[in-house]
Amino acid sequence: MTKKILSIFILFLSLSPLFSITDQLKQFETDGWCRLEKVIKDNEDRSIVDVEYSSYMESDVSHFEKARGEYIYSRYLADNGYKEEAKEHLKQEKTYLDDMDKTNDIIYMIARIDYTSSKTYIDKDYLSSGLENSNLVKEAVKKYPEEAYFIITNGWRLIFTPQIAGGSNKNAIKEMEPLLGNIDTLSLSNVYSLYGALATAHFNRKNYEESSTYLSLALDIYNGEPALMELKKDLEKKLK
Repeated sequence: MTKKILSIFILFLSLSPLFSITDQLKQFETDGWCRLEKVIKDNEDRSIVDVEYSSYMESDVSHFEKARGEYIYSRYLADNGYKEEAKEHLKQEKTYLDDMDKTNDIIYMIARIDYTSSKTYIDKDYLSSGLENSNLVKEAVKKYPEEAYFIITNGWRLIFTPQIAGGSNKNAIKEMEPLLGNIDTLSLSNVYSLYGALATAHFNRKNYEESSTYLSLALDIYNGEPALMELKKDLEKKLK
């Protein structure tokens, strides 16, 4: 497995064109954020998650950072059956979004994409929030094609959008793969999301060995998020 992973990275480093990648999330990768993200993405017991959530939200962080905290916490609640509480934290996320400093357009767009994503996920509002989220992502990646978060989020959009509406796992892989050459410069949040997206896209294209490689890389970072745990089960069946 290690030899295969190394081969993949060497291939992409040699074939990927040189281009500048930015990662606005890197500056927010504080100890408090990393602890909160880890317990949530590992799907720890709520008693553990709540301690880290309270500690982070009560610390000296910006409205953007608090919106991000609500974003991942509300999804965690929804995944674990606390639907009504998830909706309350979704409202709080919107409050932080409305109150945040909007002078940094990239950061503001990230917050808007996060909010419409969580609203779609929690409220199952695919026609309104889902469409708004898709349009925001397309606008963002066109406006800031070098920003890692937008490239990866657009990859997820292509994965989950039906083919008849422009979705494509093949194009998702093509657009995200060049980021592998910049992996050391990305925030851990984006690295994890990138590996998870590539694992998902390759699985959908029946490239099960490649999917397994990227999934292993993702689970080396965080191990417990329901969607990737389900993917792991599906892969185990395919690779028997």
